[in-house]
Parts: sequence; C-alpha cells; structure tokens
Amino acid sequence: MSKKELLLLASRAFALLLIVWAAIDVTYLPERLFEFFHYVSRRSVLQQHDYLSSYYLLATSLIVLRIVVLFVAAAAFWKCGPRIEALFTDQQGQHEAATSVKD
Repeated sequence: MSKKELLLLASRAFALLLIVWAAIDVTYLPERLFEFFHYVSRRSVLQQHDYLSSYYLLATSLIVLRIVVLFVAAAAFWKCGPRIEALFTDQQGQHEAATSVKD
C-alpha cells in the first residue's frame, strides 16, 4: 500500500469519526429545541428577555454551529485535498530530504 493510499485511508477514517460525532450532536438538538421553546412560551409579555430562554437560544445556536462545522470538516477530510495531505505529512522531513538531494 502506497503512502498516498495510507494517507487517504487515515483521512477518511478521521472524516468518519467527525461524521459520527456530528450525528451524536444531532441527537441532542431536539432536546435543546424543546427546552428553548418551552421557556420562550412561558415568558411574560412584559419581560422581553429572561435568563433561561437566552441560555437555551445560545446553547441551541452553538450546537447547530458545531454540527455544521463538523460536517464541513468531515467533507474536507473525506476529499483529502492538498491541504489535508500537507496536514498529515511531515513537512520538516520532506524539507531535509529535498535539501540533501540538492547537495
């Protein structure tokens, strides 16, 4: 198995880990939405903002952001482009090998 194939395998394995992590976060989303709508519906007409509805709005927004970021990162690692290859490869070792070949 070549080094490029091993890199692709490692990158896709990491992408699958990210996808599973995002799927686990998706399971928490209904709970957060339920809590958010519960506290918004109990809010008084005279009171514009309260702590719990603001807290659950923030928590829901952050979990949605985390899900999106995880899926985007998983897509990037699944494709295994040049940036991902550079992330996994040893840049210092390649630089030393290139300079020793020139000498």
